[in-house]
Amino acid sequence: MKNSKKFLYNAALVTGIFALTACQPQAENQAATSQTQTSTNVNATLEFDTAHIIADAKYFWAHTAGDVTGDGLADLVFINNNASGGALGYYKGQESEGMWEKVIIAEAPPTGGLFAGGDLEVADVDADGDLDVVGIKHPGEWTDASASAEIFWYENKGETWQAYYIGEVPDAVKDVSFADFNNDGKLDIALLTFDSHSLSIYQQGSKQQWQRVQFIQDNTLHEGMDVGDFNADGYIDIVANAYVFYNPQGALENDWSVQNLNEMWNNQEGDWSRNGTKTFATDIDGDEVDEIFTCHSERAGYPLVMYQASITEDASSTNTAPKWTETEIMPEITACHTLQVYDFNGDGKHDILTGINFGRAVNLDKSNFDVTLLLSDSSGYSKQVLHEDGIYNGFAIDFEGDGDIDFFRYPNHESSDLFLFKNQLN
Repeated sequence: MKNSKKFLYNAALVTGIFALTACQPQAENQAATSQTQTSTNVNATLEFDTAHIIADAKYFWAHTAGDVTGDGLADLVFINNNASGGALGYYKGQESEGMWEKVIIAEAPPTGGLFAGGDLEVADVDADGDLDVVGIKHPGEWTDASASAEIFWYENKGETWQAYYIGEVPDAVKDVSFADFNNDGKLDIALLTFDSHSLSIYQQGSKQQWQRVQFIQDNTLHEGMDVGDFNADGYIDIVANAYVFYNPQGALENDWSVQNLNEMWNNQEGDWSRNGTKTFATDIDGDEVDEIFTCHSERAGYPLVMYQASITEDASSTNTAPKWTETEIMPEITACHTLQVYDFNGDGKHDILTGINFGRAVNLDKSNFDVTLLLSDSSGYSKQVLHEDGIYNGFAIDFEGDGDIDFFRYPNHESSDLFLFKNQLN
């Protein structure tokens, strides 16, 4: 097994497969750029009912949603107090008014200590039909960001949970993604960290046996990862900080070739906020190639953009890097700590839920903390402001299974409250 592989963003060649190129405007074989029109259209507005569901959140940086109870309603899965470590649990989804019931999955990891992270995922890890939960052992980013993290997954057994060890990463986890990277029918896992600027990939052999197949380090990696097929070869790739890591067609220990979509997302200097992004990947046009949406999660002055790949017929068989087009959706959005792309109004087109982290934006001397829904239309996007007091790691899901997309709003990274916005389309 290869224990490490570094990529150099200024190298002329990466692993002999193709040159690592930043997709800058006007550069040969790199992304062309365009802009879309964004307007405010009152006729395009959607209605959402808002429910206050949690009042005792503490630094809920790691939270997600999924129906872990199997009752048809999405539950809110969380790690408490990610600043200094806490318990792993969920709040049981309900359609009635009132605070949701808290259920603890584990007060502590099997090896002691506490849970903490910057992201959380649920997935059917063992393919038994219910959702399992990842657990991250760490003392908390504000306590000791550089401390190593142990990764577990918790098997959903109905009323109880069984923990299994996956592996270790060097420091605090910023992003987690489950995916079947080698098409063997088993979910694997990718983890991004900031302090050591690392990307780790663990392959699942069995629910008790996981092998680290990649450990990639570069000092520009920070935050903002998702997965998708970006070159139409039928294998899931990874995007992190606008670097696309191309899957070596299931041979996961082989080198993952790398392409830089735009160096503005990974050439920053300064404090901890450098190179912080939010990233979302999804196929919006049905061509079986995922588009990539990116914004800056911590700083002001950066746009919200979309990248679309142009795939040649032989690209998947020759490992040729796609050509990417960068489209500017919003020219600037400060501390954009939510990015979700779904069809919110049921017209068959993608829409974008985004918004500003109030707790970060005030420190940047900003006074706009809008939660914004961008609805696709013939001229670009129609803008609808859903709230004016911020959102952090917002998560969109069809909460009650009625066919429309709802979302959870956590106002800022220090809030004790969390809200459910129920789409009234259906």
